[in-house]
Amino acid sequence: MADSATSSEIGRSFRSPTFLALEHPGFRRYYIGQGISLIGTWLQAAAVRWLVFDQTGSEFMLGLVEVASLMPGLLVGLYAGALADRIAPLRMIVLMELGQMVLALLLSLLVGLEIVQIWQMIVILALARICVTFELPSRQVFFYELVGPEILSNAIALNSGLFNATRVLGPALAGVCLSVLGATGCFALNGFSYLAAIAAVLSIRLDHPRPLIQRDAITIREILGGLHYLRDDRRIFAQFALVSFFGIVGMGYEAMLPAYARRVVETGVYGYSLLLACGGIGATVGAFAVASLGNLHRKELLTIAGMVLFGCSLAGAALLPLWLPAGSVSSLRLAVASSCLMGAGFGAVLLYASSQTIIQLTVPHALRGRVMGIWMIAYSSSVPFGALWTGRAAQSWGVAPVMGLSAFLCIGMALGAWMSGLLANPRDVSAGPVNVPPGDDPPLPMDAPGGPL
Repeated sequence: MADSATSSEIGRSFRSPTFLALEHPGFRRYYIGQGISLIGTWLQAAAVRWLVFDQTGSEFMLGLVEVASLMPGLLVGLYAGALADRIAPLRMIVLMELGQMVLALLLSLLVGLEIVQIWQMIVILALARICVTFELPSRQVFFYELVGPEILSNAIALNSGLFNATRVLGPALAGVCLSVLGATGCFALNGFSYLAAIAAVLSIRLDHPRPLIQRDAITIREILGGLHYLRDDRRIFAQFALVSFFGIVGMGYEAMLPAYARRVVETGVYGYSLLLACGGIGATVGAFAVASLGNLHRKELLTIAGMVLFGCSLAGAALLPLWLPAGSVSSLRLAVASSCLMGAGFGAVLLYASSQTIIQLTVPHALRGRVMGIWMIAYSSSVPFGALWTGRAAQSWGVAPVMGLSAFLCIGMALGAWMSGLLANPRDVSAGPVNVPPGDDPPLPMDAPGGPL
């Protein structure tokens, strides 16, 4: 039985507009399976950072490992996007989930045998990131085919909410699992969690899968089709530029959280888990806020508001040593830091989810995989660069001053983008022809099989 449902049917049967997409049976099954898998993902991420810092005591090594876990997306992102327009998204998702499961179990084995080295962790994390980079463009295509354009914004925001809600459960479990099962148990649990996601995806059937591009080989022109589109769309290019800036300047702080927990907040593994969980709570609330504002016309204002809120919250976390000097009550320091990181998480997701929704609703259907492949490049290259420079700078200047600098730059960029109007005046995609690079398939008409639902 197919899993598609019209948005009008969903709207009549589901009461809250915030959770509209969850009435869709296929999306609901995906949501449950992916939620279980993401808990394992965050559990592993927290364990990797703590293990690296415990072995090396180096902020720079934290940044280097973060680069290894994200940077490969820069190398394969364009090809992954082009491939997403050729291969059925469900097939690609399952294959890449299987690859990540094998790598997680391999990491668990190496740590359990006590033979793991930093370079081995870097290689495994890099390979896992390649799998993620091939999977995510197909996942975005899959969302569009599953729920259609009318509730796509809600589905994206709910998926972002799921991603960040598991940031609460994953790190919370990390504190317990690191103490009881060790890093080996954390990595093993992550590996087995992929089974839930794979089972959920295999159970979904699409009523109207879009026709895939049929060519013997992927051409350079086809791979670069998304770049040609961005060159001609000023507003979408500005969104990509803002996301890239935010990843480089703002999001590097996440890789520094183990050092921030020990040296600024003066707490241990449980306090570190609480900091991560509070960031996840803020991000979850931010995602659901975007879901409830799906009908807002000026979505670009949410991206600006998100960056400003992120900067103000991160500045508060950076000023903690001035508010509560060393020797203050440790629980109070942890409470203040957790509150600040909660606000930072809210602002970050407000920016990311709003920007991704704008891009998804604007990009032609025939180019969706390739443009989302570029999105992966923007994210996969900007965040590790941010982790690398913040890690290096934190060794010289300290964690708190670097976080303060990042906050100041993010606020300045947000205000500059707002005053310049680069993100404003959204293009009416129904008013005229969509500019598709020569040699690419034109957007499918509204009533074509596999076209917009």
